[in-house]
Amino acid sequence: MFDRYSTEPYRFIPPHRSAFWSWVSKHVVPRRLKKASVLRWQFYNQELLCASLRKGAGVMLAPNHSRWADPMVVGLLGSGVKQYLYYLASYHLFRESKLMGWFMNRIGGYSIWREGTDRESIRATVRILAEGDRPVVLFPEGTWFRQNDRVGPLQDGLALIARQAAKQSERPVLIHPVGVKYWLLEDPRPELTRRLAERERKLGWHPQQHLDLVPRIEKLGGAMLGLKEVEHFSEAQPGTIDERIARLVGSHVSGLEKRHLSKEYDGWPLERIRRLRQVVVRKLVEAKDADSADEVRRALSDLLFCENLSAHSQDYLHQSPSLERLTETVQRLEETLSDALEVAVAPMGVTATVGPALDVRAFAAGTKGAGKGPDPLVAQLRSAIQEQVDRLIAQGPPAEWGCPKQPTALSLNGHVAW
Repeated sequence: MFDRYSTEPYRFIPPHRSAFWSWVSKHVVPRRLKKASVLRWQFYNQELLCASLRKGAGVMLAPNHSRWADPMVVGLLGSGVKQYLYYLASYHLFRESKLMGWFMNRIGGYSIWREGTDRESIRATVRILAEGDRPVVLFPEGTWFRQNDRVGPLQDGLALIARQAAKQSERPVLIHPVGVKYWLLEDPRPELTRRLAERERKLGWHPQQHLDLVPRIEKLGGAMLGLKEVEHFSEAQPGTIDERIARLVGSHVSGLEKRHLSKEYDGWPLERIRRLRQVVVRKLVEAKDADSADEVRRALSDLLFCENLSAHSQDYLHQSPSLERLTETVQRLEETLSDALEVAVAPMGVTATVGPALDVRAFAAGTKGAGKGPDPLVAQLRSAIQEQVDRLIAQGPPAEWGCPKQPTALSLNGHVAW
């Protein structure tokens, strides 16, 4: 389990500006990726990044975020054009291990406190962009989603930072959308079948070998969801898996809002979860005794569960039951239950592409009346990132990787045709 929250006061970890450790990382990161079973990589359109750097622009790279390996992948993309990068990373990642936290900082990582307005981090990012020091990598979804093919909603903080940088500098301030897509290099079905059987036995079931993978995953996921519904509602709920997830998350979040914010909010669940987390983390710091701290930690655990559960989608799996989506779904089930670092199902390769830059000054007018609708810069960026991901999907993995054949159709009874 990850310890994301601490009673210690937050201390900003500033960017480390030496190039030596960034040079070292070029040799370390490939080994780390291979240890994580990411064995192949291929990058496209890096010349677009080079063109922005030649202009002397302040450059932000905004990738989709579906796996914990994403920062290393983007780092290799930068190394391919002989460019070191800065990375904005959640503070808790620096606290997981002193050695890894130290190394993350030395290769360009610096912290942001997700549980409040981190003015120091914002100022540091604005300064990097205004000075055109190095490109800075910011994952605009704010957390990592297990849905590699679908870009989640973006946070508005990216637009705030980019516009402040544009105001403080005469140089261009550009945001490059980056698409990152993982591909399985081996057939994952034997390992997926083994993992599903293991989870089924823990429920007291016989392994559901008579079912194909899609209905088998849905049956197991529905049963696990039912257990949480019995805990929360005293009985399992009707409806599709996506409807039940929305109902369970909504009820959890509404109850916590009433308790900690004295009112309920409307809107996107993750936005409500983040608002709650900011308040609840402060209560953890202010807790007077162990019982109070335990109660707050339970609320934080419930919020993390709701965040993970919100990343599940039956529709996402049905839309295109590819080997990658099947694998993502099973891994997300495992992570929701254990909150442990992913264990690779099969070796992977990754492709990434740089999209055309968005000029921040072209969206300056969008700051007025932003509360009446989505920020136009954020909306355009999300569309641009999705476009890059869709392009990688349509292109497919490099032929020389020899990736396994994908399923061709979903039959009417929900079974995959291979």
